[in-house]
Amino acid sequence: MDYFDIHTHRLPDKEKDILFILNCMPDNGNPLSDQLVSDFRGYYSIGIHPGYIADTERQLQEVREACTHRLVIAVGEAGLDKLADAFLPEQIKIFRIQALLAEEFGKPLIIHCVKAWAELISVRKELNPKMPWIIHGFRGNGQLASQLIKQGFYLSFGGLFNPEALQKEYLNRILAETDDSDLSICNVYQRLATSMQIDAALFSNTLRDNVRKVFAI
Repeated sequence: MDYFDIHTHRLPDKEKDILFILNCMPDNGNPLSDQLVSDFRGYYSIGIHPGYIADTERQLQEVREACTHRLVIAVGEAGLDKLADAFLPEQIKIFRIQALLAEEFGKPLIIHCVKAWAELISVRKELNPKMPWIIHGFRGNGQLASQLIKQGFYLSFGGLFNPEALQKEYLNRILAETDDSDLSICNVYQRLATSMQIDAALFSNTLRDNVRKVFAI
């Protein structure tokens, strides 16, 4: 089976059947251009996390420059977080800019959201994006999941999730990730398929199709 880890903070083991997107930020001490290596085994996402908003002009310029790289296939993780230090209006401003960069460069947007769902949905309605918006690490309940799906979002699940949020009727809007956990993406797939009571091969094939549709790879 093929495995697709759409959001990870660490390099997985070298296994030929695992494709992954490594998350990068402008604030890790190295220019983003130094992180983009030519012999890389996967892909990148580039974005400003709402908890790490600092020198925004420099950060946004680095994100813009990185988006021109062929291995950068998504913008993010960007988002809104009411527990972060930055004031929410500033977060919304930076998030909107990154959402517009995703549109400009034709890349999906990977989203971090904590306790700001109404604001996130409001921005989506305002911008009416053509590129997919993906909620990463979704742990919400079934009602919130259904609401977000109806608004056009994709939901990415890791090893910790609310089983109520996994519904077969929107299997085509589901993705999987490891985020910063020690779990393998194979283990995440197994947990999700078991929770949904779906054959593992069918689940893997469906997520493969979802990834190809969202990321055009």
